[in-house]
Amino acid sequence: MSSRELKDLHASIRGLAEQFIAEANATLQQQNPALEVRLTCTWRPQSEQNALYAQGRTKPGPKVTWTQSSAHNTDLPETPHGDAEALDVGVFENGKYLQGNNARELGFYLSLGPIGERFGLVWGGRWKTPDYPHYERKEWRTAR
Repeated sequence: MSSRELKDLHASIRGLAEQFIAEANATLQQQNPALEVRLTCTWRPQSEQNALYAQGRTKPGPKVTWTQSSAHNTDLPETPHGDAEALDVGVFENGKYLQGNNARELGFYLSLGPIGERFGLVWGGRWKTPDYPHYERKEWRTAR
């Protein structure tokens, strides 16, 4: 089962993620004190990534990921279970998860992207197929 814990992020991104979440919360709560940014995924086991990749391909449902090789599980040899170099966040209002399915909700996610980028994170919202809740460490595939 995937994690939502900062401790499961690789040391190379953990501090950045913590700072990002704090600033994201401060920014959104200035607009509306009922808003909160929470981690929705840090580390994800490869079996779960494979299942997500199968969705919309060999399993029913819409496609939700475009890769089998995710920064949510880097399989670094020095880590207990392949610490994550990526995080997904969710925006919550009064405890209810906002998926970004309308202009108001999407606006919250769009406002977070530049904050993550200021901390040096790659924001999935800039990708050809956007993934607005996703942030990862630059060059995670090559910087070992």
